[in-house]
Amino acid sequence: MNFCLKDNNYFTCNGGFYAQTFGMPMGNPLSPTIADVVMDDLLDNTILDLKENFNIDIKFIVKYVDDIFAIVKQKNADIILRTLNKYHPKLQFTMESEKNLCLPFLDVMIHRKNDSIALNWYAKPTSSGRLINYLSSQPFKYKINTAKNLIHKIFTISHQQFKETNICKIKKILASNNYPNRLIQSLIEQKVTEINNNQNKTPTTKATDGTKRYHSVTYIPKFYQQLDHEINTNNPNIRLAYRTNYTLSSIFTQTKTPINPHQQNNVVYEITCKGRENENCNKVYIGTTKRALGVRLSEHEADINKKKNSTALAQHVLTSGHTADLANVKILDKEKRERARYTIESLRILQKREKTINKKEDTDDIAAAYMLCL
Repeated sequence: MNFCLKDNNYFTCNGGFYAQTFGMPMGNPLSPTIADVVMDDLLDNTILDLKENFNIDIKFIVKYVDDIFAIVKQKNADIILRTLNKYHPKLQFTMESEKNLCLPFLDVMIHRKNDSIALNWYAKPTSSGRLINYLSSQPFKYKINTAKNLIHKIFTISHQQFKETNICKIKKILASNNYPNRLIQSLIEQKVTEINNNQNKTPTTKATDGTKRYHSVTYIPKFYQQLDHEINTNNPNIRLAYRTNYTLSSIFTQTKTPINPHQQNNVVYEITCKGRENENCNKVYIGTTKRALGVRLSEHEADINKKKNSTALAQHVLTSGHTADLANVKILDKEKRERARYTIESLRILQKREKTINKKEDTDDIAAAYMLCL
């Protein structure tokens, strides 16, 4: 625990090492768990303190991460807030009280009327309302599910008295994301019919037809439909989840200090042949390694120096008298899964087959279907 919480809280920036002196770092897998443990301990201590010192008994209290909702007597609200803020000087809460008998909590607006409450869907004023756009390059079923999930969420959270207002909100949000009006109306009607049918139906337990396995694959327009059909026909227990390689992290500048290429592992790399004096070659060798790239490059250099023909790169250099540019190696891809990395290596060789000096057997295991993607 000390190693994970204290000794391991460091990062690099501009070539320097820095230690985080307080709190858990963002991105650490342990941070959410520790935050939850701290919040539970904070609430346990607060509730006990309020009971013993102020004779205050909170009738209803719930939390989600660091958001707390409680029903208390108004005269006790300030005492409860002060007690919460006593737990630690760097953990300080703010309080929001109901206004006009309403109070938002997460994505719910809670309405109080006499001795009862009614819930309605709530979006913060800063919410952009942006969803997967109907015109975006995504599988059609993802767009439909996005709209269905929004409709389901709003209808499930909200009391029947807010139905018409929420239908207008749904139409506005989906229309702003370019969903056709007829599709929006059809999906809303489906949900309303489903709710009405469920109210008059006895719940049944759905039988499972085997364990389903999910695999993530890159989304390719038009090609994915054929792939889906083949998988559903021949492997009914396999489900494909499509992803895009053009992500936000590939668009915006990386904020972390880049790792030296020679220290990176699980990579597919490219080495250029410099030829020899007065003779340009520009052929490339593509390889892969799970170890640090610097270790693999040292092996390439040793093979050349010892005149070993163990790789296509060494064979090319020794037979032609050329020089491999080991100092300027280029990382093409990073992939931790070994089989996937070998597949990527073969695809890269095929992609640059006019320039590569790799052996033919390096691409023998690639299915013909992959050629359509290159």
